[in-house]
Amino acid sequence: MRILLDDRETNLCADTVGLALQEAATLVEKSGRLIVEVEVDGIAWCEEDLASASHTARKASEIRLLTAHPAELLRDTLAHATEAVLNADEIQRSAAKLMQANRETEGMQKLLEALAIWGSAQTAVSRGLELGVISRSEIHAAGIDLDGAVAALDAQLRGLRDAMKSQDTSAVSDCLLYEFPVTTKRFAGTLAAIASELAKRIAR
Repeated sequence: MRILLDDRETNLCADTVGLALQEAATLVEKSGRLIVEVEVDGIAWCEEDLASASHTARKASEIRLLTAHPAELLRDTLAHATEAVLNADEIQRSAAKLMQANRETEGMQKLLEALAIWGSAQTAVSRGLELGVISRSEIHAAGIDLDGAVAALDAQLRGLRDAMKSQDTSAVSDCLLYEFPVTTKRFAGTLAAIASELAKRIAR
């Protein structure tokens, strides 16, 4: 089994994909990096594949692994999340306009699409902080109010969901057009600021 790390062949030996991943992870961790992409015999594996015992017990001809430094990974993750939430704001504006045009079903579909993006962004932030690259106290010390931005977003999402539950499309559209954009701008700015702080650390 050929095991390649960042397109470089290694001397690692393993009988199964799972053992190969364990050996590679041990080697990579010594250099302070993480495995971020796994390709087995030319097929990219997702988290479900990696979590499957039957999958990892397989044999393979070649395993290609891409690695990243945790700080670089978190910086890129937050940069993508920033773009995603700004895109969510555009989707929400579109949803509001559809609702105002009495196209509630289409509007709600758009809104659910935006809410899925918000969920992914929140997960990205929480998982990113679990990497231990930068702590909440260090973020606060850098003058970035992450906790405030998260609390504002949570409050905004609760208000929006309450309006959705009561089927008050007028309140929903008003929230999306006039209230949510301020929260979005704050949250996106916070993520961008943390990404910038990480970029400074990487450059040192």
